[in-house]
Amino acid sequence: MDNLICAACGREMSIYEGVLSWRRDGGVLSGFTITHRDDIPAGHNAFREVFRVASVNGYMAFVQYLLTRWGEGYVLDHSLRCTMEQLSEHIHERLVHLLGE
Repeated sequence: MDNLICAACGREMSIYEGVLSWRRDGGVLSGFTITHRDDIPAGHNAFREVFRVASVNGYMAFVQYLLTRWGEGYVLDHSLRCTMEQLSEHIHERLVHLLGE
């Protein structure tokens, strides 16, 4: 899975076309979604470029960000699960390809 699926239009996109965005409001992080740059949902006020979180180092840094927010008492909503599954699958496929398995 070299490409990801845009949550707004349903089309495939490369990691360089996508943005992972969410809403940070008070003590809640919500609405996690991966879209094309021009399709970031209204009201989303936090984002990371997908190519940055789709690498192993970037993914781990994002997980650390989430764990830190969780430790500070932030609520992480259910949309995060779907987003992390898509990113995890992408990273797994890249590692399989790299290792030749």
